[in-house]
Amino acid sequence: MLFRIVFSLLISSLVLASSAFAENDSPAMPIYIELRPDFIVNYTTENNRLKYIKASITLRASGPQSASIIEDNMPIVRDGLVIYLSELKSEQVIGALAREESRKGAILILNEKLKDETGQEPVLDVLFSSFVTQ
Repeated sequence: MLFRIVFSLLISSLVLASSAFAENDSPAMPIYIELRPDFIVNYTTENNRLKYIKASITLRASGPQSASIIEDNMPIVRDGLVIYLSELKSEQVIGALAREESRKGAILILNEKLKDETGQEPVLDVLFSSFVTQ
């Protein structure tokens, strides 16, 4: 009988501890911010031919506060992306590896601009749902 009581207390304390741990340790759900309208920018090739990029971009923020910072500073975000995309070279936009590097560069540029403005780096990721060059 004593064994059952001790066993029940042990199990109930483990259940309570694990539920409390799960509540405190769960990460915040990311928030996705779709940037509309799509970005259409010109870029120059090695032989100075003018081409364009059309990109559909979504930003990922770590939570509501980060999303609010991004949305409140949307003109800075859009300006940073337009300038960044228009400065890319052909080798930086053609191919999956090049686009991955461009994505990482966009994260750095956006967080740098937003840190200058707000003191925070709210952009976790830049996602290209469409990336067309011509």
